[in-house]
Amino acid sequence: MKALGQAVLIFALAAPLAGQQLVPSHAPTAPATASAAAPSAPLDLKKIAARVNGVAITERDVREQMQRLFPYYSIHGGKVPEKYQGEIRQKAIDQLVTDELMFQQAKKDGMKLPAAEAQGVLRQARARFGSQAAYEEFGKDQYGSVQEFERRLRRATLIAEYQNKEIVLKSRVTDLRLRRLYEKNKKTFLRPESVWLQTITINVPPNPSDEQKKMARKRIEEILPLARAAKTFEQFGSLAEKVSEDDYRVMMGDRKWIHMVGLPPEIKAAVDAVQVGQISGVIETAGSLTILRVNDRRPQKQMSFDEVKDKLRAQLEEATRQDRFQILEKQLRKGARIEVL
Repeated sequence: MKALGQAVLIFALAAPLAGQQLVPSHAPTAPATASAAAPSAPLDLKKIAARVNGVAITERDVREQMQRLFPYYSIHGGKVPEKYQGEIRQKAIDQLVTDELMFQQAKKDGMKLPAAEAQGVLRQARARFGSQAAYEEFGKDQYGSVQEFERRLRRATLIAEYQNKEIVLKSRVTDLRLRRLYEKNKKTFLRPESVWLQTITINVPPNPSDEQKKMARKRIEEILPLARAAKTFEQFGSLAEKVSEDDYRVMMGDRKWIHMVGLPPEIKAAVDAVQVGQISGVIETAGSLTILRVNDRRPQKQMSFDEVKDKLRAQLEEATRQDRFQILEKQLRKGARIEVL
């Protein structure tokens, strides 16, 4: 989910919440082992980057969040490339501001992290390190003290609980609502007629000369009797691996299930002309010459409620969470004192 995905990250040190591990982006990040711990932070990481109702967000927080947002951080010398700096930094600050507003609201609402749950979070955190000494070293090195590291862990988990209460739980969809939605839109739950194909392709270069066309045609016609001699998926696939020139050759030419309605006219005509287990003739398409094998067919089918309800529930709940997140974020920001320095 885009909105929630920007505001929360799965954090392995946090306790599961409602079957999930929802933890805000402002959570501290720990390595899998102590040997992966980063060196001591430079002094400028303590610089204040923003304030939310007087609460500081430091440069360290921003840089850690930028690292999470940019997946190739480590291979770019431990930084975000210059051309992405402004965009990623703004996104990081926006997320950190939202996290802080959620934390402040959770406290206003009287939410507290139960002692047993807090201890569980800390136990999971310690388990990520090879020893208690390594755990303490990381906390001191990265956050000044073990106490500050643990405070951040507890804070992150409380934010996650707030999100769970205000977004996840309120986005649940009942079977009755799903059923009504299905019945109202039943015609949209039709599985189109589909075909399972394998292909062997010889590419034709753009704007080919007559000689290039002739060579490609000669090559595919040499392959055709070999393809027709293949009696099984495996035999056709082995040939595709050896001679095909498209990307599907590494998958034995397997295109898997394709909706008939989406096929180019020349491919559809060839599919219609052969039975399951049979091989087509040479099919000329834009930029290629193709031989195909029809492995199976599925007719159009009206999908039942039981067949679609899980996917429908996931889609509807995802959309609802996004809406709720955006509304909640707007409410929290309204009237808040937010300074970006």
